[in-house]
Amino acid sequence: MNAPVISPEVITEPVASPQAPVVITICTTCRKAEAAPDYRPGALLADALAALPDSGVTIRRTQCLSVCTRACTAALSGPGRYTFLFGDLDPERDAPTLVEMAQAMANQPFGFVPWKARPEALRSRIIARIPPLEWSPADGSAPV
Repeated sequence: MNAPVISPEVITEPVASPQAPVVITICTTCRKAEAAPDYRPGALLADALAALPDSGVTIRRTQCLSVCTRACTAALSGPGRYTFLFGDLDPERDAPTLVEMAQAMANQPFGFVPWKARPEALRSRIIARIPPLEWSPADGSAPV
């Protein structure tokens, strides 16, 4: 049996400015194996994000993103947008950088931020880039 394929015609024009905010989802339970059992860097990162001035970005905590080996992970997503998953984040340093990335996503068609346009601190921490369900070109390429 063939799996269903999302047609490239599902969305024919890029969504230049989706109305829904970009959401930063933070894993609050993962930790590095050598860390103290009660040290949860994701929880600290979520607290740091919540303490920043209002940026128009929604912060969401979750108990697991299943990326335990890359402790302190965050997914940036939104309706009609790419999802970017980052790991090995620093809870004391990376909150503003995640907001910068989320704001860049909010200003791009389908939320696609090319590698060179991403904040430098996040470039080496990318785990996954997942296209939105609403958009899938036949050749799998990213939006231009």
